[in-house]
Amino acid sequence: MCSVTNASGPDETADAPLWLSEGDVGQLLSLGEAIDVLENAYRQMAAGAVPMRRAHAREGDAILHSVGGILSSVGIAGVKSWIYTPGGAAPLLTLWDVQSGALLGIVEAFRMGQWRTAGTSGLGTKLLARDDAAVLAVLGTGKQSIAQAQAVAAVREISRVQVFGRDQGRLDAFVDALGAELGADVTGTTDAAEAMAGADVITAITRAAEPFIDASMIPAGAHLNAVGSIVAARSELKADAVGAADVVVCDSVPQARDDSGELRAAADAGLLSWDDVLGLDQLVTDPSLGRTSAEQITLFKALGVGLSDVALGVELLSRARDRGLGTELPATADPHSVPATPTRS
Repeated sequence: MCSVTNASGPDETADAPLWLSEGDVGQLLSLGEAIDVLENAYRQMAAGAVPMRRAHAREGDAILHSVGGILSSVGIAGVKSWIYTPGGAAPLLTLWDVQSGALLGIVEAFRMGQWRTAGTSGLGTKLLARDDAAVLAVLGTGKQSIAQAQAVAAVREISRVQVFGRDQGRLDAFVDALGAELGADVTGTTDAAEAMAGADVITAITRAAEPFIDASMIPAGAHLNAVGSIVAARSELKADAVGAADVVVCDSVPQARDDSGELRAAADAGLLSWDDVLGLDQLVTDPSLGRTSAEQITLFKALGVGLSDVALGVELLSRARDRGLGTELPATADPHSVPATPTRS
């Protein structure tokens, strides 16, 4: 990406900041490419790139979220913010130049967020699932679920998908849509244990308030992505399911200590030691820390690390400039240069 600063301050010849719409984002990056970007982001995190801890505030059913980080290698910082409501969400990622503080761009981040969430599961699966994994169980039929299945299929040869959903109508529609998307054999059931039976990879992407997955439901040798609950008040896994895992990896261990109700419950029950939990940045740097036998159960718990959003946004902005996409914003290059104008009554 071209520089937007010089030694004395903002460069007036620099490119104007860009607004990238959801349509722009869809043209610029594939899910498989996103997984590669995320792997590099976690490698940079291991080398010292700075993630920002998640912040959230609640008002009734609405939850305001903010995540971000500083990608030191390119001198760019970013924050993704959104308010989750029962009616949906419209997240935005804002990117700034670290040296000058200049605005670089704003990305409509719903699709990008799907890729970040799904791509991180894909990365966890790539590093932890058995090489011969062929059967995927998807628990949940919401907006994230198809992308989650696509991400696993991007890193393993998936021939069969078993889907769990509580609503039969939504389940049937989802099975048809996923089958068309993957070209695999896709079946559906309203019984979670049935969906998980014989699965090599299990991705739980529900909004369950109470845990519903126990240890007896997890096949030997399976890899489990637990990505549905991102606040401490929600859980998909019972404590014994966490305890059944031989290897536990989180996208951020400090964040999991704060926000993973599942891992905290297992630790409180004496079924998990935080000292044994690995960060995804550690695993990316040294994959030998992960699975060591075909019989092991592995668990990847993701809550969302803002640095990965920033990495995707940086890649999208760079590609947009190269391809002439996005809308230039009439932003003030140097806000400090604008004199204050008193308001007259």
